[in-house]
Amino acid sequence: MSRWRDTNLLSLLRRLVSEQPAVVQEQRRCFSIAAHHQSSSKTTDRQCISSFITRSQHRGKGSPASAGFRWSSTTPRAAGSGPSSTPVSYKSLGLTVVTGAGLWWYYDSMQRDKMSKVAEQGARTSVVAGKAAIGGDFQLTDDKGKPFHSDALKGAFSLLYFGFTHCPDVCPDELEKIAAAIDIIDAKAPKDMGLIKPVFITLDPERDGVEQIKHYVKEFHPRMIGLTGSTEDVTKVTKAYRVYFTKAGVGEMTGTSTEQDESDYLIDHSIITYLLDPNGTFVTFYGKNYTAEEMAASILDLMRAWKKES
Repeated sequence: MSRWRDTNLLSLLRRLVSEQPAVVQEQRRCFSIAAHHQSSSKTTDRQCISSFITRSQHRGKGSPASAGFRWSSTTPRAAGSGPSSTPVSYKSLGLTVVTGAGLWWYYDSMQRDKMSKVAEQGARTSVVAGKAAIGGDFQLTDDKGKPFHSDALKGAFSLLYFGFTHCPDVCPDELEKIAAAIDIIDAKAPKDMGLIKPVFITLDPERDGVEQIKHYVKEFHPRMIGLTGSTEDVTKVTKAYRVYFTKAGVGEMTGTSTEQDESDYLIDHSIITYLLDPNGTFVTFYGKNYTAEEMAASILDLMRAWKKES
C-alpha cells in the first residue's frame, strides 16, 4: 500500500511540473477568493486544496476516480474492515501543496527577475521613442560675454545641465559627474574627442553674470560652456526643456525663521542632464541615479548608433 501511495504521489508531482502554468493560475484564483472573503481558516484552505485537486483530476484522462487521488479520512477504521479506500494521507497532501507552492514561488521569482532585467536595460538606455516635444532654439550669452545661439551646438553631441552657481551640493556633484563621463568617453573613443560638448545653463541670471559663470564652469571641465542671459531668455529655455525650478529663501528651504535679505536664496530645481545629437535634437536624459560610468556607456552606444545611421 505504501509503495502504491508513493507511486501515485510521484505521478501527481510530475503532473504539477508539467502543468505549472495551470497550477499557478489555480492557486492564484483560490487565494484571491480567500482574500476576498478575508478568511484564512482551515475550512477555506481545505476548500482551496479540494478545488485544486478536483480540477487536476478533470484535466487528466478518464474519470476522477481513475486519477487515483482521493481524500484521506481521519476517521478510525474498524479492525478487519478491509483495505482503506483513502490511500492518500494529509501528510502526503501537505507535501504536494508545499511542492506546488514552491513551483509557484520559483515561477514568480523567474518572472520578477526577467522584468527587473528588462527595466534595468531600459533605464540604462533611456532613449525616448519617437520625437519628444523637448528642446528648441534659444539665444543666450556665453561665458565670454558673446551672444550664443543654440545652432552653435550643432555638429557635436551636447550635454545640457540647468543649475546655479550658488548651489551648495547637487549642482557641483552633477557637473563633476558630467565631466567624469566626458573624460571616460574621450579615453574610450579618442578619435571622437571633442565630439561632445558639456553645457551649463544658469537658472539664476540675477546673480550668475558672465564673470561668475566663466570661473564656475572652468572648475569642472575645460570644454564646459557656461550660459547666462536675461531672466526672460532663461525662462524661455527652461520652458522649452521642461525644467522645473523655483526660488525660495534659505529660511524656507532649511526651515529656519531668520530674516533674509533679497540676495540670500536658493533655487529648487529638477536634476536632469539632457543629451542632444549633432543636429541639436533631444535624444535622451540622465537623472541623478546615473553614475558617470553608466552615462558614458550610454552616450558611447548612442554615438555609435548615430554614426551608423548617418
